[in-house]
Amino acid sequence: MKFLTSLTIACFALALTPAFGAEKESAKKTCCEKAAAEGKDCTHKCCVAAHKDGKSCVHCNPDKQDLKLKKKDKKADTKAA
Repeated sequence: MKFLTSLTIACFALALTPAFGAEKESAKKTCCEKAAAEGKDCTHKCCVAAHKDGKSCVHCNPDKQDLKLKKKDKKADTKAA
């Protein structure tokens, strides 16, 4: 009987784990994403230098999230014009 109870509790715990993990992933934003959410440009020296060259700062944005933000901004600008 204890085994069945322990197994049931373990199943519920595993079922709830992804829900809590999703919150942590959404809380992790890069400096460029945070600045874009405020409607500003990132002011980190490494990001500013990379953006001038049309590149992504590998240190702050390893998955090139900042370039995805730039594409969204360009689409929004063309729709507004």
